[in-house]
Amino acid sequence: MIKLLRIVIAYAIAACMLLPFLWMVSTSFKNPADVFEFPIKWIPDPINFDGYRYVWQASVIGVPFYLFYWNSLKVAFLVLAGTFFSCTLAAYAYARIEFAGRGFIFMILIATMMIPFQVTMIPIFIMYKELGLLDTHVALWLPACFGSMFGVFLLRQFMKSIPMELSEAAVIDGAGHARIYWSIVLPLIKPAVTALLVLTLVSTWNNYEAPLLFLRSAELYTIPVGLKAMADDIYNINYSGIMAGVVSSIVPILLLFVFGQRYFVQGITFSVTKG
Repeated sequence: MIKLLRIVIAYAIAACMLLPFLWMVSTSFKNPADVFEFPIKWIPDPINFDGYRYVWQASVIGVPFYLFYWNSLKVAFLVLAGTFFSCTLAAYAYARIEFAGRGFIFMILIATMMIPFQVTMIPIFIMYKELGLLDTHVALWLPACFGSMFGVFLLRQFMKSIPMELSEAAVIDGAGHARIYWSIVLPLIKPAVTALLVLTLVSTWNNYEAPLLFLRSAELYTIPVGLKAMADDIYNINYSGIMAGVVSSIVPILLLFVFGQRYFVQGITFSVTKG
């Protein structure tokens, strides 16, 4: 009986969490006049695609929506590439290479995880201004090339679980650190790498603060800033179009989670047991 009650409560909570998402999808197919109709009509009648035409065919604040989409895709790809190489290489060094002060340096770097972006954004803004990186996408993906401490910590935990005998056997066969890293360690930590890349993609795709802070030109906006600009256009606000833009923006995330769910769950579960 208690188990059944827990299941019912879990489904009730899940339904409450899904309601805003369902309302968003429903609104994207409604006429603008029906958006605030009460009681809510969950199945639009008639189904209207004007919101999607508004987003994909018309220009928003003078910029086509597909350009926001392309900007987000480009930034996300560069962030993922930078995160992959920087985090895996740093984690390999901290987990598999002995050097003086390794533990002390790692603890100092881990402590930086407690510093929020809001504390460092003004110094970063000034530094980017002096380097001439403001109003460029470089300001969005460059930090990923220097590693994420969460990613380094996550991958280090996985790498420490790999027996050192594998590396020692590879050294006897003449392999160096580069070969061990690429051919032995990386294939064994695939679940952790996948989990890290999924989390990084979601964070980058939904990032609003950094693009708002560093970008000035509308043609460089990513999707979150572009959608906010749509909502701020009080003289031509289109709620169905905004909801259609939001629905369109989450499609890549949903597809990634559907196809990478097994690796993502496996990576998170394994990192908890090893942490």
